[in-house]
Amino acid sequence: MSDTLLTTLATAMAQLVTAIDLTDEDDVDPDLATTWFEDVADHLGRLSAEDRHRLAALFREAAMEETRPEFREAMLEVPENFGLEDDDDDDEREYDDDAA
Repeated sequence: MSDTLLTTLATAMAQLVTAIDLTDEDDVDPDLATTWFEDVADHLGRLSAEDRHRLAALFREAAMEETRPEFREAMLEVPENFGLEDDDDDDEREYDDDAA
């Protein structure tokens, strides 16, 4: 997979997650959003530690390119919210409910 493809997919995913996260509760049911994020976290948790760290770096790079301050700050939290830099593979990875 090319670096351009990886960067584009990571940026798109970080932007989508952030858009959902920042959407008003009246527009997106928080319980539904949490379910979506938990499903994503489950899939990402299956990656090797090396791949999770690489994806976290791509998310941070995407955040630094973001021009909207509120979006940038929220995007910087995506790696932590999905447990991408947790090195303990035995831990259950779930999206941080407080962030949704």
